[in-house]
Amino acid sequence: MTMKLVGIGGMGLMLSPSAKHLKMGGAARFLRIHDRGTKDDRRDMCRQTWQDHGAGLVDDYESLVGDGDYDGVVICAGKNGDDCHIFRSLVPHMQQNKKDQPFILHLSTVSAGFARAAHDFLSAEGIDYVNFPLTGGPLGAENANMLILASGDESIYSRLEPMLQTIGNPRYFNTSVTAGAEVKLIGQLMVFNGLVGICSAAALKSECFQEELSGSGQAEFFDFLNGGAGGTRQWDVAISKGVRDNTWDQGFMIQHAVVDAIYAAKLCRERGLPAMAVIPMASIALTFAYLLSKYEGAPLATHAIVREMVKENASGLDHFLNQYLSYSDVDASINNCIAVLPQRVKDSVMLDIDKDSFST
Repeated sequence: MTMKLVGIGGMGLMLSPSAKHLKMGGAARFLRIHDRGTKDDRRDMCRQTWQDHGAGLVDDYESLVGDGDYDGVVICAGKNGDDCHIFRSLVPHMQQNKKDQPFILHLSTVSAGFARAAHDFLSAEGIDYVNFPLTGGPLGAENANMLILASGDESIYSRLEPMLQTIGNPRYFNTSVTAGAEVKLIGQLMVFNGLVGICSAAALKSECFQEELSGSGQAEFFDFLNGGAGGTRQWDVAISKGVRDNTWDQGFMIQHAVVDAIYAAKLCRERGLPAMAVIPMASIALTFAYLLSKYEGAPLATHAIVREMVKENASGLDHFLNQYLSYSDVDASINNCIAVLPQRVKDSVMLDIDKDSFST
């Protein structure tokens, strides 16, 4: 039997490819997709693909849930603050025409604390909840090979597995509702530490050889050296765009990455890891915050940090980090990461969250 879904975040890069992967009569289909109405060529293509899929486009949550003719809501949206607002607005509408026990499949990257609080809140509302974050980027979503990091109620996972296998590569970890979020942040430790490594190497190569950061010679150098023991995927998916093509505004955008780095730092701290593990996450978060301030309004991806690491610009970054980063006070360093963010990004972090946060 085909599972009936409605979706929030369907115009985004990670969920929109599901419109073509899920075929008529298959494991699942979307009845309706929430559409905020933002106009551009990419989103217009998404709208057409969803309509070809058979989904209706609606602009409010009441229309999204309709008369309760769905099995679950799929949400692939923002961070803690963004999605908490969605839940507050959505759940009352879900309750009005609830049939049986619907579920929320939450694909966003949020903190472990969010997953726990959302589960507790929704359980009391008679709604099942799982958080299955995604990793692999837009290309992974497009090719249906993104990793889907699943945990929580195993019976819900079993029910969703055929659909998940159609849109990506799911792995179930354990019954803990927070394990998916934790695995995603474990992966982000690998991402951000790899990013700093390859960006440091590119900056040092530029200074040692007195060459520009970008150019075919630099690209060939790191295509070669990245095959050694220090190789990282961050060369292929991130900084090579800047070094090879001088492209700094495509990839993992810093306004999203900075929040993930803060969540990773917080999780390391909560689990008792040493400052040696926590401070690098705080450092990269502050570096992203520095770029958000220095290039206010300009779209920049994570690998743009390398431009601040060459000798000409290093003192500005050092001055900023020295104000807010301290091995002797790890908690203050994490709090400083949040305090220096632009307000719109700061609001999305929302580290302090419990089940009461979801009440309207």
